[in-house]
Amino acid sequence: PGRNRERNERLASPSADGFRLPAPWEPHVRCWMAWPAREESWGEDRETAREAYAEIAAAIARFEPVTFISKPKNVAEVSIATGENVSTFSMPQDDSVFGHNGPMFVVDAGGKVAGVDWRWNAWGGRYVEHGRDGDAARAILEHLSMRRYEAPLVLEGGAIAGDGEGTLLASERAILDPKRNPGLTKADAETLLADFLGARKVIWLADGLPWHGGPGHVETVACFARPGLVLATG
Repeated sequence: PGRNRERNERLASPSADGFRLPAPWEPHVRCWMAWPAREESWGEDRETAREAYAEIAAAIARFEPVTFISKPKNVAEVSIATGENVSTFSMPQDDSVFGHNGPMFVVDAGGKVAGVDWRWNAWGGRYVEHGRDGDAARAILEHLSMRRYEAPLVLEGGAIAGDGEGTLLASERAILDPKRNPGLTKADAETLLADFLGARKVIWLADGLPWHGGPGHVETVACFARPGLVLATG
């Protein structure tokens, strides 16, 4: 029965089941973050990064609960560094980019929430050890007892931006990267974005600003302020 259920969830489509990607400004009940862990990513700045993450979490926690995923050995440290309304979820972890490798939450008209589990390969193999982060979305959705849709596409959270009404900004450089999704065409990608996020129109951006995870992310150049209005860097 378990295998059959998992197979059915892989074959199911969030869009066909009435789910869509909400806009960032729509109400939600919790913020998920990941504690800075990978020494190769942060180097001598790791402690500074942890202080900054804790400050960000404290600011968010004034309005909604925050949960940090962290390695078991860091749970006490996270609890000491953060304040009220911030909790931890202990799990194996490679890096601290949960907005890229965590589940992407989708909602339906009745307020139900489900999660899309995209493939993760560390920005096209930027580092070898990424399997634990690749399992993060499944672990979180199981912890939440939330329906999980397994998507056959490498898609980092920063590679798209949505308006909540079916329009997406999408990074051509990131999504069509042969190291991420070899052989994928725009038509293929648009079909998957429609099936898994409810996209009705995809606006492709050719590139983004370079950063440590590689070039091409939408989040470095543009976002929706409301449907029909995009804020972009100059």
